[in-house]
Amino acid sequence: MHSPAYDGRVSGQRASGPGIRPIDIEVDLPVSADVAWRAITDPDRVIDWFTNASPVGPVGSVYRLDFGDGSVVSGEILELEPGRRLVHLWRWEGADDAETTRVAWTVTPTAGGSTVRLVHDGWAEAGLDAAARDDHEGYWAGYLEDLRDLLSDG
Repeated sequence: MHSPAYDGRVSGQRASGPGIRPIDIEVDLPVSADVAWRAITDPDRVIDWFTNASPVGPVGSVYRLDFGDGSVVSGEILELEPGRRLVHLWRWEGADDAETTRVAWTVTPTAGGSTVRLVHDGWAEAGLDAAARDDHEGYWAGYLEDLRDLLSDG
């Protein structure tokens, strides 16, 4: 498992303008879309590969991720299509309200199982720089590898 030491505020620099590309990562999984969906939304499964998560509520409710040591992310759920798509805001507690980005999870069935796609965007709009984006991308890549490993092992 990856250590949750990063708190999203390492660089502390403001973006100089638009053009910071979104994080866009797909992982192919050898499980059904239903199993993949539960793995990214059921707190009892999310903790196995990511962190302590609140239950996913309806649109408008708050989704919260607690990485321990005071590192907490929370944000409003913007979209929810059960079994297919979850979109929520992402803001580290203690950060400026403006430093809010957006995370979208999409699950798609495939012939060999399913694909989970994560898109994390809104970096420049949040006033964050490419370094903050790149730090998050490294962590997301590691967490999604952990998800694949967990679901590949059964």
